Amino acid sequence: MKSTFTYIMEFRGGTYTTQVQSSNLDTSIKDWIEKIKEEREQIDQMGLKTIDEIKRELLSKDSVEKPVLLNGLENVWYFTISTKQGFGRIHIIKTEKK
Repeated sequence: MKSTFTYIMEFRGGTYTTQVQSSNLDTSIKDWIEKIKEEREQIDQMGLKTIDEIKRELLSKDSVEKPVLLNGLENVWYFTISTKQGFGRIHIIKTEKK
């Protein structure tokens, strides 16, 4: 069953929100990266090179940056990204379909 994952990203002074339908958190990250490729013109300084940096940072096997479940909360994660274009903060919220 797929759930909705809402990504709230703060990057270069703006806040950008995207939703993806995925079966789990790991798949949602891949889906989110594909979604921001589609929406990159809406995100200040977010070109394909920056998205590739994010993809490498999050999906490489030796990556140290992974979403962390926030203390005392269910289905809410946080992680950061660091690219040549700037630093980003991302929250993920999973919503179950009823």
